[in-house]
Amino acid sequence: MAFLDNSGDIILDAVLTDLGRRRMSRGNFRIVKFALGDDEINYELYDKNHASGSAYYDLEILQTPVLEATTGFSSTINHGLMSMTNTNLLYMPAIKVNTLVENAALTKDKVYYLAVNDGTTSKALISAFGGANGGGRYYVLQAGKRKGTQIVIETGLDTSEIPATPANRTNYITAYNLADANFRVSVDTRFISSIMGPTSRSVFNNGGPSGESNVNFRLQGNPPTTRVRGMRNHLQGIVRAVTNNVYLDISDAKPDTDTSVIAGPRANATALNFDVKTLTENDYKRYGKVNQSISGASGTYRFIDTYVRIMGTFGIEMQLPIRIIQKE
Repeated sequence: MAFLDNSGDIILDAVLTDLGRRRMSRGNFRIVKFALGDDEINYELYDKNHASGSAYYDLEILQTPVLEATTGFSSTINHGLMSMTNTNLLYMPAIKVNTLVENAALTKDKVYYLAVNDGTTSKALISAFGGANGGGRYYVLQAGKRKGTQIVIETGLDTSEIPATPANRTNYITAYNLADANFRVSVDTRFISSIMGPTSRSVFNNGGPSGESNVNFRLQGNPPTTRVRGMRNHLQGIVRAVTNNVYLDISDAKPDTDTSVIAGPRANATALNFDVKTLTENDYKRYGKVNQSISGASGTYRFIDTYVRIMGTFGIEMQLPIRIIQKE
């Protein structure tokens, strides 16, 4: 892999694939479409606090070296930019992690802790992270658990310009097919054996008294079976998308935004947990770390860091950092 100097003018670097060269040699080569991507861009480099003002907010991004063009199939665009044929779309859906509802998982040290299902690990970490009364239980996912702490995801139009009413959900979500029937979730199958997603009995709404949250996710295992292009060792599975019926009602005592992290009309929600493969000490040594201390927790731990990728409508997606951890 090579990089091109992007500190000056815009660069166009193109190479032909074997098929392209063959067609050019026959005289029937022509470009009929193209795709754009931003695989090499880290948008966290966008600095709204730059001392030199707004003209410099995106300077680091603009000067990021771009990847040299390649013909390798596994090196093609993984994060492509989209072309929209529907010119009536005014808003694009967003995908966000919900940390408001009960049992919604929180990150610790910028990762989700996934304790192997042995009880000892989860109890020790919950205590270390604040205990049940201190909310520590929400920092620890327990592998294989159908209830309890879960990673909760929402989609919808994250704008305060359109109130989150039932009518607006119909007009802006349903009318434009922005609601998902399911989500595609990819995991590293060296470590994770099953993706746990909602059953048909799951609900996500604020239909309780005075707008109280009514959220109940029951999970079931979904083995990943589909290969993911350009992602070695990853397989993709499907989890159910639950209708997001959190609405704005000015008569409610509790605001809808106390339940949902989406500001405008909502589309769907889902919840995730995972089954972990039986991992040996050698697995932890090879792919992660062993003999590690956790602040506030007794004993030592071994862990492996991985990530989970979630994809929904119109290519919206997110990646979740997961730390599979076991008490030694």
